[in-house]
Amino acid sequence: MAIDWSFAWECAVSAIRALPVTLLATFFPAVVGLIPGALIAAVRIRRTPVLNGLASLYNSFFRSVPLVVLLFLAYYGLPKLGNLLLAGGARRWSPYGQDSLAVALTALTMYAAAFLSEIMRGALRSVEPRQYEAARALGMTTPQTYFRVVIPQAAVTALPNYGNFCLGLLKGTSVVFTISVVDVMSAAKLKAEYGYRYVEAYIVAATFYILTGLILSRLFKALERRLVQPLQPGNEQNR
Repeated sequence: MAIDWSFAWECAVSAIRALPVTLLATFFPAVVGLIPGALIAAVRIRRTPVLNGLASLYNSFFRSVPLVVLLFLAYYGLPKLGNLLLAGGARRWSPYGQDSLAVALTALTMYAAAFLSEIMRGALRSVEPRQYEAARALGMTTPQTYFRVVIPQAAVTALPNYGNFCLGLLKGTSVVFTISVVDVMSAAKLKAEYGYRYVEAYIVAATFYILTGLILSRLFKALERRLVQPLQPGNEQNR
């Protein structure tokens, strides 16, 4: 079967229009999720009895449940929970009156927090205890120790895993079309169903994901080199 390049171009135009939604669904959870992720990582490291158990339960749940299931739970379950808690069981809210993108961003951020907390916890634990001791010997306070010594080293360790998570999240956002969010995948699917030409539409979608992934990989590699440079022996910033 020959490729219909004019239809492929139409799909590309639709994908370009939907690309900002895909990027938002990738970077918003990846950035905002760092905040709850850092809190969860701190709780896990300090091992506060009750909070550590709750944090472990949170991570186990969000790391075990498929992303599409989380989206369905958020999209269809939150209105029912609101009706139960706020309306005494009366049906006042419906999933079809929700902002699908807001629901998707919320679910993706909660999902991201669980993975990012483990990335940060592992990175912080990778810093040798002697670094803490040396900072204390120099008279640094606990915040100074973390922000000047620990976090710069942990960031270098965490960045490759963080970059891989962002790339995985980029691909994972393709399921948001299941709750009516028009992203790149959704735009391709709608075009494919409209024109009955699925090969062209999905080739265009795959191309967009590949190109975006390659750009992100290059950006993270450049950022990693920039973070590693000040920590290299003999660097002027270390003297």
